[in-house]
Amino acid sequence: MVSPLFVMPLIILKCGEDGFGKVGVGFSFALILNGIIDYGSYINGVKEISINRADHTVIEAKLKAIYLSKLLLLLAVVAVFSVVIVTVPFFSKDKTLFFLSLSIVVGQFINPQWFFQGVENFKWISLVNVTSKLIYIVLVFVFIQQKSDYVYANLFFGIGAIVGNSIGLVWLFNKYGFSFNHFSMPEALAIIKEEFSFSVSQYFLSMYQFFPIILISYVGGDFMAGQFRVIDQIVTIFKTYLNMFFYFVYSNVCYELNLNFKKGIKVWKQYNGLNFVLLFAVLSVFFFCSDWILTYFKIEQARIPLMSTYFRFGLLVPLMVSISQPLRQLMFAFDENKVYIKITIATTILNFVLLYFLTQNMGLKGAFLSIIVIEIFIILLYLKILNKHFKRNAVYIHE
Repeated sequence: MVSPLFVMPLIILKCGEDGFGKVGVGFSFALILNGIIDYGSYINGVKEISINRADHTVIEAKLKAIYLSKLLLLLAVVAVFSVVIVTVPFFSKDKTLFFLSLSIVVGQFINPQWFFQGVENFKWISLVNVTSKLIYIVLVFVFIQQKSDYVYANLFFGIGAIVGNSIGLVWLFNKYGFSFNHFSMPEALAIIKEEFSFSVSQYFLSMYQFFPIILISYVGGDFMAGQFRVIDQIVTIFKTYLNMFFYFVYSNVCYELNLNFKKGIKVWKQYNGLNFVLLFAVLSVFFFCSDWILTYFKIEQARIPLMSTYFRFGLLVPLMVSISQPLRQLMFAFDENKVYIKITIATTILNFVLLYFLTQNMGLKGAFLSIIVIEIFIILLYLKILNKHFKRNAVYIHE
């Protein structure tokens, strides 16, 4: 989560805000493709491993089927988007950056953290993450020395991910005595077929989270994208924390709701209520210290007052996400997956349209405004869907 705080000032200092903007576009491009590679493994895969953790044969079969499905998706993604990078002018003008950014996608393919989450091995999640990010930070500080070196920043992130995740995967196979053969193609294809609709929604969620900087770069250029990236990178620290918190408490929330609705909701409120208070306190500190924070990130003094306004406005995004994320937990817990898929796809498309027009007319403020408006819309939709569950279970509790 904090690794960007170390590398951002150096990249901006050496490559400029426009160079940092290009790095951000390439990075978001890779993260969008990661949404295809993950293909539901961080929801359904974690659940399958968690439920069957005591059955060695089952979890080995699940692991191999998921990894083979990921390999097929990786090959398809690399093939299709290599053509896109070469043929689409927006990408081809900086094709070296985008091709090197695909190393991040390879690193995500190897990533075994979904399995570690399923067996609740948090120590190895930490080891893999810390190893990956330390390699990334060291490579950036050693090799990013001039403006043109921005093309290597995402490659260094990918190298760190490949090395760290490979160490974790090798340890996993040795720890559980899994073999590196007998992968089942029919089971892998079955995963791709069965999880298609849910995975499409997760892909749209990735687009919703990471596509804005690409669209901003297209509409406003690399310099505006760089300014957005500076603010978004800080905001992303909070969003990353919220995603991490979501996955760590999700299984227990589901468990408690399954046993007793009233107690489950109480546990849900305790987790997410206290988390909201904590996040609000930290965001308040960032709000009042915005000028100092932007100075740390090597923003020119003349631009800090305006950037500070954008930054403070952008801090509303994680505040809204801290409300929508807990509601998303309940959407999954109450098996509202089909409705969730429709909401995710519809709001993502709406966000693209709103983002384009507001950015074109209002600049960076419009970009953040579009995201905030969509988050509020998502919250209202979730509340409408969840309300029927609260009413139904209130009657049940009363009876």
